[in-house]
Amino acid sequence: MTTGFEGITTASDLIDILDTIEVPVVVVRRDFLVACFNKAAADVLGLSGSDVGRPCRSISVLAGLPRLEQQCRQVIADGVECRADFRDGDRWFVVRISLCTTGDRQISGTVLSFTNVTAFRASTDQAIYEREFTKSILNTVADPLVVVSPDLRIQSGNRAFYTTFGVSRDETQGVPLDQVGNGALALRTLRAQFEEMLAGRNAFQPVEVEHVFPGKGQRTLILDARSLSLRGHSERRVLVTFHDITARKQAEAAKDLRSEAELRRSEAFLAEAQRLSQTGSFSWRVATDEITWSEEAYRIYGIDPTVPVTFELIRTRVHPDNLSMLQEVIDRVRREDGDFDYESRLLMPDHSIKYLHVVAHGGRNRDGELELVGTVQDVTERRLAEEALAKARSELAHVARVTTLGALTASIAHEVNQPLSGIITNASTCLRMLDADPPNVDGARETVRRTLRDGNRASDVITRLRALFGKKSATTESVDLNEATREVIALSRTDLQSTGVILRTELADDLPWVTGDRVQLQQVILNLLLNASDAMSGVYDRPRQVVISTDPDERDRVRLTVRDAGVGFDPQAVNRLFDAFYTTKSGGMGIGLSVSRSIIEGHHGRLWAALNDGPGATFSFSIPCAAGASAIDSSVAVRTPAVTHVEHAMGGL
Repeated sequence: MTTGFEGITTASDLIDILDTIEVPVVVVRRDFLVACFNKAAADVLGLSGSDVGRPCRSISVLAGLPRLEQQCRQVIADGVECRADFRDGDRWFVVRISLCTTGDRQISGTVLSFTNVTAFRASTDQAIYEREFTKSILNTVADPLVVVSPDLRIQSGNRAFYTTFGVSRDETQGVPLDQVGNGALALRTLRAQFEEMLAGRNAFQPVEVEHVFPGKGQRTLILDARSLSLRGHSERRVLVTFHDITARKQAEAAKDLRSEAELRRSEAFLAEAQRLSQTGSFSWRVATDEITWSEEAYRIYGIDPTVPVTFELIRTRVHPDNLSMLQEVIDRVRREDGDFDYESRLLMPDHSIKYLHVVAHGGRNRDGELELVGTVQDVTERRLAEEALAKARSELAHVARVTTLGALTASIAHEVNQPLSGIITNASTCLRMLDADPPNVDGARETVRRTLRDGNRASDVITRLRALFGKKSATTESVDLNEATREVIALSRTDLQSTGVILRTELADDLPWVTGDRVQLQQVILNLLLNASDAMSGVYDRPRQVVISTDPDERDRVRLTVRDAGVGFDPQAVNRLFDAFYTTKSGGMGIGLSVSRSIIEGHHGRLWAALNDGPGATFSFSIPCAAGASAIDSSVAVRTPAVTHVEHAMGGL
């Protein structure tokens, strides 16, 4: 019980109020100094104005309470009032220590109220004294108390009992407790427990009872009972206490309603989330094979939610080709207590196929049994989309190969057609000159020379193409590798931009020239660049970046490196990357890297690959520098005309 002083603004206001109380009252602050007291306390306890602000333990009149400060401290800590009796000379007092709170419910100290029981102590009739003393003590208790006979008839009660139940002492004397007030106390069912307690066989267990109070409605009480042995009485008595917990019960009920509403809302959110993501949940008690499914799991399997789930029922939906895998998972979990993550298929009654991704994690429940909790996701749409995408990619790769072959054929035809056309024209001219009268021998001789020139041009084209695909010696010339690389980048920039590739160059300054075939070296660079772009086609979680760099390698060589951030390659397959017809691309022909290695080896160089420390791979080649070469004006380099189509055509190999 607490005492509040809301609305009191000054100490004088508080003293004026306390002076209206006949019982001596002393207010003690939280630091255990006397805050104020009323006139009754000054008269009865002999207090004066000098006692205000002094420690309560040093007040001479309270010397009979050596533990007063400790008791005040305990009341503040526990929030429960306490009582004690003490003697001041010939006078006896009962002190009640209660909490003192402010308007904002903050604890400001304690309130001490004193009851003078000297008259009762001085009585020669000890029984009367004890009865009156007990009554004075019980009347300070805030909870209703009542003493009843073994047959539960009321003998006496405290002031709180009569006030709470709205009855008087006279009208309840000798009345059965279950008939008090409007007779709504449900005590008949507790008689057996009262009898067990009085017989000493069992202690009384507090119970909740409902009672309808006049004008206050139905309230919930905790009823407790204790067996008493009163002096002068041969029979034991029963002390019954009541504690009103209506407010607490109402708060708990409101909390339960809120919790239930929040639970229903959470369940609705979860069900909607599962429906949108096509993901059901399940649990499996391994020892008993008890399986519980969510509503979405039932929908995925196409099973009536009222049907109990068993493995036999699950097997009726699993695709026949996946039944052995399901049994293997079940056996492994029972043997190893492990988790599982696998993909399976369902064969539905309409003969349609569903693809599932099943994940579960195991743990021990409250009973110590192994229980797996997991999810089953319907990934049919994703799988069908992946298959459609793979098919489209395959068709696109086929079209790309056909287009590449067409471009290569057109380029070869273009290169060969010009000298052949010249040969035919020169041959016709030569015949006309020889048929003339007289024959133009000098003109015919010059025409034959032109025919030989065009024939040699056609032969050179075929020779260069054969050298490209075979291990023939390349046509050597002085080549600026930086300039050749820039031309390849310009040629492929549009394709790289369309695939989202970020190209960065790190070309060394003053790079020595190399000796080799410019067209073939550009073909190798283009092939490595397009391979790097293809390796990042499925990368979405990081930038698609390719870095092309050149730098001197050892003393007499030049190295070119192409580094990507793609998927890399299998380390065990590094020796097969350059084999003919070996490819890691679904649409590749497997000859690009093989041809590139042949070209580099024909230039007395070396081509190799390595995995990056992070994602992706690096391809590099190193070839010798030109004898006595140094960086000079690139315009001196010999260029081969009409090679653009060939470079494009070979880029996808």
